[in-house]
Amino acid sequence: MKKNDSLLKKVAKIASILGKISILALAVHIIIACALGVMYAYDIFLKEISTRYPFYILIVNFKSGLKADILSLFFFVDNELKIFVFFSLVMIFLATIRFLLAEENPLELFKAKNILMGNYSFSHIFLIIFALETIYSIIIIILGITPHIPILPHPVIVMVIAPVEEEIAARLVWIGIPLIIVDLAKDLARFSVTDLTRSIKKIPKKIIMGWGETNKISIVLTLISAAIFAQVHVKYGWDIWKFPSAFIAGIGLGMVFVKYGLLSSILLHFAWNSIMYIPLANTVLGLLYFIAGLIFLITRIFKRILVKNLEEKETTT
Repeated sequence: MKKNDSLLKKVAKIASILGKISILALAVHIIIACALGVMYAYDIFLKEISTRYPFYILIVNFKSGLKADILSLFFFVDNELKIFVFFSLVMIFLATIRFLLAEENPLELFKAKNILMGNYSFSHIFLIIFALETIYSIIIIILGITPHIPILPHPVIVMVIAPVEEEIAARLVWIGIPLIIVDLAKDLARFSVTDLTRSIKKIPKKIIMGWGETNKISIVLTLISAAIFAQVHVKYGWDIWKFPSAFIAGIGLGMVFVKYGLLSSILLHFAWNSIMYIPLANTVLGLLYFIAGLIFLITRIFKRILVKNLEEKETTT
């Protein structure tokens, strides 16, 4: 028994170290991605272009039988693409600063004694979603399926604009606004003007910082948002095999949005999209993220059993 206990402790220690290294690697990855984002944005700013770039939201088109679609709301003035790039960069920088200075920042998680059993942070969710996506990709390869991959636009659109625009279109519109309406409706049901006023004042904070915890309503909204998000990817450029991948990503982005807010979901999306543009990221970082994400996923699934075993060992020693 003692040999088994010592072996389990060694495995847990190694898993914890790998997890901590992955979390630090993610922080470095995001910082490098920010530098690349600025470089690609600078390339756009230098060019004499005035591309009409619409701001859009995701909708459900009832005329086509409950199918997801996009709706262009408005265009900016001249040089609207450059304006949107600048706005997106500001949002990403604010998100990065919050990530690096938050209570659950990478340095604090690295110092923590136990990152396997505690509450999962932004970094944990990113790594778990990465592991799930990798597992799905492996299954696709084993089945001999070759999904269609469209020709991607300029990197600044994929890396900088898409994370901001898609998080506003999918998460804010389909999760944030409904949750705000639910919160306000609860206050109206109590006929409390004070509570209603307080809730209205808290709206910006909830959007930026999140609701803290998930509930049944937010889970349902996250699933709906993920389904719409996935279907739009299938319709515009990809094929049906993109749906499971985008759906998994949509769930992770929705969880981060509810728990940590719009800035954090933008950052997760940005980190995800930037992987393909960082040299060796798909191989070196990809392998590290996959192993760490798999560890966190297994730990989360069997958390109750592991905690119970550890408690029993502590009582017997």
